[in-house]
Amino acid sequence: MEHDYVGMLVERIALDANELHVSTHDRGETTLSWRPSGRTGPVTLVVREGDLGAAVTFLGEECREELWPNSSIVDAGFNMLLTHLDEVVATRNLSEPLRVGRRGLIWPSGH
Repeated sequence: MEHDYVGMLVERIALDANELHVSTHDRGETTLSWRPSGRTGPVTLVVREGDLGAAVTFLGEECREELWPNSSIVDAGFNMLLTHLDEVVATRNLSEPLRVGRRGLIWPSGH
């Protein structure tokens, strides 16, 4: 079954985001920019469909059985990815764009 992982991510972020902007670039990247509830500055996340799909699958396989046993691997993976994203937004310097790699969110080094 084919998934539109970027589209699914946009839908999930839009549920709790203010002023969500999505732009697709020639090199296969999609940039999402929004202002999370309770935060004054914007968050920018750069994703590629293949990397996002791999990350969601990896995270879902790692956590589904323990945390979301009644969910699909994709749903569990998105739940974990968004949990990590919330942690980064709450605790890290977000002056640089965040990225999703094949194993999940790439955390910024700044505190």
